[in-house]
Amino acid sequence: MEVELLTPTAPPRTPAVKRITFEEYLDLLTEESKGDLIDGVLYMQTPPSDDHEQIFGFLFDILRNYVIHQKLGVVRGSRTTLKFSEKNGVQPDIVFISNTRRHQIHPYYVDGAPDVAIEILSPSTRKLDRGKKMALYAAHGVLELWQVDPEGETAEFFRNNNGVWTPMPVNEDGIFHSETISGFWLNVRWLFDEASLNKNSLDIIPLILARNN
Repeated sequence: MEVELLTPTAPPRTPAVKRITFEEYLDLLTEESKGDLIDGVLYMQTPPSDDHEQIFGFLFDILRNYVIHQKLGVVRGSRTTLKFSEKNGVQPDIVFISNTRRHQIHPYYVDGAPDVAIEILSPSTRKLDRGKKMALYAAHGVLELWQVDPEGETAEFFRNNNGVWTPMPVNEDGIFHSETISGFWLNVRWLFDEASLNKNSLDIIPLILARNN
């Protein structure tokens, strides 16, 4: 005789996500790897595209040399880790840290928010960069956030107003003026133009300085 079991089968349980501390996160990172720790969960990033790296190299070069020339602080690249708490640490693509926040720089991480964080979006990071990571930057005091989208060939800029991001304007000529990096402006079209991307910062910085005078 067959017996039918009336008790429904229990649904399979989703395995609990392993959560780690900031110290464990630092131990897992290498010079070749890049990732973010958000609410104790580690999100490793896939290797960047060539478009991503071209834009990164261009922005890093002109920003770093401009900031050095103007003696405004320091610019660091994509292996710089920011510590926001014991369960939150992130690695933006580029950060600007003013002289007033320079004391936050430690040998292996920056303790707290930089003045400016720059993210170059990719298909694998877009949701995180524009969601949880963006919220962390606002909550922990990043003053300005830049998001560059190589696929859509667009760039957006935001100002932090008491933990809420407010869009910053790009004028009709494609020019964005930073409110945080004194005197720095950027023609957004440069970011998606092959000829501009291949220019040396020594050619571009005089243009920026001349426009300010």
